[in-house]
Amino acid sequence: MNIICHQSPFIDSIYHIPTYHYKKEQDFQFIGAPSVHEHIILNNGCAVLAFEIDGKKYEFDGDLVCGKFTHAPKIKIVFKDTCQELTIIRLSACGMFRLTDTPIVSMVNHIAPGSMININVPAEDRAVKYIQSVEEMMNGESQHRSYTITREIIRYVNANFTQLPTNATKEVAKHFGISESSLRRYFKKYLGINLSTYIITIKRKKMIQALYENNYDSMSVRENGYYDQSHFLNDFKRLYGVPLKQYFNDIQILKDQAPDLMHFLYHCNIENTI
Repeated sequence: MNIICHQSPFIDSIYHIPTYHYKKEQDFQFIGAPSVHEHIILNNGCAVLAFEIDGKKYEFDGDLVCGKFTHAPKIKIVFKDTCQELTIIRLSACGMFRLTDTPIVSMVNHIAPGSMININVPAEDRAVKYIQSVEEMMNGESQHRSYTITREIIRYVNANFTQLPTNATKEVAKHFGISESSLRRYFKKYLGINLSTYIITIKRKKMIQALYENNYDSMSVRENGYYDQSHFLNDFKRLYGVPLKQYFNDIQILKDQAPDLMHFLYHCNIENTI
């Protein structure tokens, strides 16, 4: 297993893809899951990464910064140098605002080439240096009271999202003794999405994890905040554009082809992303 759980409030986990297992020009195509995270992909020129999001197509063979996906992107990975290493650093839920000069609110459902972290180090040290830089920047920001409150709100929402209404801004703001306008401002600054969208994305992520783990049933639907299966199936079709059965069959194939990669993409511990 190449997944490393990182003990940091800013970085959730790191995955080193063992590209030597793959052949040049071997490709994987799949529909990703909705994400409440951001990712830094250190490519090292070993693959061409293509994304289709909201009808827009992106193709890169260099490093990437990926924002939160409230709509699942279509993803294609084509390996071109299996001697190099592809590393994915998954940041916490309120993580990318210092990594790119692109406004965080416009980083939702978006891919940006490169980032403001540009460190000239040997390839084998790049991931370590990137992680150190991320944590240095985040530690500076974490001293702000608004950042601390936002992390506390995320912790509360992660633990109680199934009981919260879709438009939960008033209830959550009252619980933390802040104004609704302050809560909206904090989420815009640190997450780039509003609280309602965050809750919906968590519900979707949890349901896709249940599908991946073969735990999908009417009980899991209700446990993850949907009223019933019909509501989930309608939301799923809007999100993915394919029937649930087709998506489930595709997951099974990809789990056989690249089990570590799929495990990383479909498993994030939402409770720890603070």
